[in-house]
Amino acid sequence: MEQYSEPERIYNYEYKAVSYSLLDKVFCYWLNYAFKFIPPQLSANLLSMVGNIGSWLALFLMIILGDRVDLPYHRLVFAIAAFSVFFYHTVDNLDGRQAKRAGTSGPLGEFVDHWFDSFNVFFFPLGAIAAFPAIPATWGIAIIVLASLADWLALREVLKTNIMYFGPVSADEGIFVYWALLFAVFFTGYGFWADPHPFLGFAPIILVFLLGGVNFAFQLIKNLIKYRFMGFRELLIELIFFLPIIFWIQTLSPILGERFILITGLLAIGFVGSRHVGDLLRVRLTGLKYPLIYPDLVICTAFMLIITLIQKFWTPLPHWLLLLPMVILYVDFTHALVVQFLKTVRRVNDCLGVTLFGTAQKKPVPIVETVKRK
Repeated sequence: MEQYSEPERIYNYEYKAVSYSLLDKVFCYWLNYAFKFIPPQLSANLLSMVGNIGSWLALFLMIILGDRVDLPYHRLVFAIAAFSVFFYHTVDNLDGRQAKRAGTSGPLGEFVDHWFDSFNVFFFPLGAIAAFPAIPATWGIAIIVLASLADWLALREVLKTNIMYFGPVSADEGIFVYWALLFAVFFTGYGFWADPHPFLGFAPIILVFLLGGVNFAFQLIKNLIKYRFMGFRELLIELIFFLPIIFWIQTLSPILGERFILITGLLAIGFVGSRHVGDLLRVRLTGLKYPLIYPDLVICTAFMLIITLIQKFWTPLPHWLLLLPMVILYVDFTHALVVQFLKTVRRVNDCLGVTLFGTAQKKPVPIVETVKRK
């Protein structure tokens, strides 16, 4: 049974987004135009969920077709992926406007929006890793880990202040860089980004990826210092859950194929991170007591570690047995994420009478006027 350290928190909901994003001044013209096509009666949560189809489709295309240079329509793959990310980026900036217009702003809307965003935090860098084998595997592991930890810390700040702050270089700029990169590949060709450049001496995609990693690291360190390393213990525990997966990736890559193992492992790291972010959101929005230890994750990652140690230091194991811990982990976090989402919807409905796609509300919830819902 779940424990709530602040059961009354859900009735005192506040949220404000303050944005100094450099792109807002330009992007808002497109958003004002696009918002005219959103039906007034459409659920803001449904809009959020539909928008995320774009980011999932882009990742799927990058994993399946991103590095298939032999395909005659290879450039078109990047164009479709770019439009998919642009669609997500647009809708992600419109769902807040829709909630405000419909009078449905509240804790459930913020949860749905940020819960799905926790996936996109690692979807976009993972798409680049999948499409460009020139990116070293160790770099790929590092940026997915940094992205997951930085996202957790950013939402920890919102927990303390009730304010989502977007600086001049924020998530909006990161998404813009990604879909701009995908469009650039369509126009300039895959080889321009994937092959070593005569002047640079390495593939230009490496430079783009490096800048993204530096930004994640900067945001992580900045938040740790700003709040005097508050939350460091929780981050350390999250990192400990990542380590067996990283060890599994490095050990099995030469055996089962680097690309397959890398993408499978990075997806697992990202989803484990999303589970931690989801519970942090629930702490802020519903007053849940943050679960420091996840017994199911302990069991799954311990089993993965044991199998990997046997393979590396004792005796070769069948391929199916090497993959079994990852299969179990995927089943575990899929179940955990679904339960996490449904329990949050039920909690909000029980306390406020708000349904996932409805507008009814038992009790008024104080809302601080939002500059932008993200």
